[in-house]
Amino acid sequence: MPLGRLLRAVPERLAASPAWATLVDPVARRVLRGVRTRGTALAGRREFYGATDLRGVTGLAGALDGIPLGDLAPVDPACRFGFSSTPRRPSVTDVVTTIVETT
Repeated sequence: MPLGRLLRAVPERLAASPAWATLVDPVARRVLRGVRTRGTALAGRREFYGATDLRGVTGLAGALDGIPLGDLAPVDPACRFGFSSTPRRPSVTDVVTTIVETT
């Protein structure tokens, strides 16, 4: 995926920095609906998320209690989990999480 190639070009140390997450958050919010690179955790901790890779999933097989889970399909309707929404196209994203204590 083109975005994945771009993310792999960002050094992991930079991707893990709160400054980088703050810089790219406005872009991520507009380009990738539902995506956030910053958030707040319990006890006022700040969380920062830096994606380092994105790859499309082209095939998958699985079963639950011996029953096949079915074919891979787009996520529709989209589910939203705050800052970490699920993209419509099946994919895997590698993310570095940095937690900063605030006092």
